Amino acid sequence: MTVLFSIMNGRLFHLTWQLCCTAMLVCALSFLPPLAIAQTVALQALTTERQMLTRELEQYQKTLDILQTDGTPPEQSSNPAVKTLAQEMVSIRERLIAITEREVTLLQEQIITAKTLGTGPSPPHAEPVITEAIESKPLRTHTAQYSLKQEAENVARLHSLLSGYYTELQESARTLPTTEEISRREAAQREAQKLARIPFSADKVRLNGTEGSTALAQITQRLMDPGVPESRRDIAPICSIRTHLFGSLVGSESRSLKPVGKNHYVAKIRLQPGTTTLRIMEHRWEIRVPQNLNASDFLVTLYRPPGGAPELHIFAIDDLLAEEQPHIPAWLPDELKIKSRAG
Repeated sequence: MTVLFSIMNGRLFHLTWQLCCTAMLVCALSFLPPLAIAQTVALQALTTERQMLTRELEQYQKTLDILQTDGTPPEQSSNPAVKTLAQEMVSIRERLIAITEREVTLLQEQIITAKTLGTGPSPPHAEPVITEAIESKPLRTHTAQYSLKQEAENVARLHSLLSGYYTELQESARTLPTTEEISRREAAQREAQKLARIPFSADKVRLNGTEGSTALAQITQRLMDPGVPESRRDIAPICSIRTHLFGSLVGSESRSLKPVGKNHYVAKIRLQPGTTTLRIMEHRWEIRVPQNLNASDFLVTLYRPPGGAPELHIFAIDDLLAEEQPHIPAWLPDELKIKSRAG
């Protein structure tokens, strides 16, 4: 409640300054041509909105600092409230980027207009004076004389802000799922809830089609569990695959497993008859494909819970699709091209 009250007070304070600055701006605009008036009004509105969002972002960060004290990135926290705050901050940064880009465009247009009309006296791009700092650099001091140099410096400052927003957004994107990924997880969860749970040992590596469907349903449940922390999605474990038949090496390759969230990774591989060894870091698993079978595509799923032993499963895609109602989750990467035969 204290945090919410502080946020509301900040918004009220900002609205008061917005009204004061608008009144001063209206008085000054009577000396400008129509094009310059439109640019100044639009620019002032964008600046005001950017400052309001910056204050909100700072308030969210203060709340995160209170809730998240173990040094874990908020995007990877198992606390649903912390993750919600992190996602809200991503949304604010996206809005800040859009607004700041429009500010830069208008400022550049204003510079062009000023050069066209001449550098006579006109009101500057005014920003409200605020008692608390909201940016890494101090806001510029305005004069009554329009200055092309000052506007160019303002463009450079906004570019610097944009760079910071992009960097923070990219860092969050390495962990937090996108809106589309969340939608796919929700769709997979609705389908998984219709399936009967068929238990199997987590230590079993080679699964049949029914067990493979259940394994995918369990992953769906973890992806939708708010208590399971997210993981960085820019880390792709390398799987070494070596197949021996009659004592001879008949196949060897390395594949990257694609992260799908919350320490889960998947890959589609093609296995030949024989004994195949899968090695990921210091862990290894063996798979035996009967000699009388042809080479076929398999789906590999890896779960590496923080602080726990990795769990790897592999099953033939044909066996999975042969099931009457297989769980083909929407979160599976499109490049795997695994679709139910009915679809």
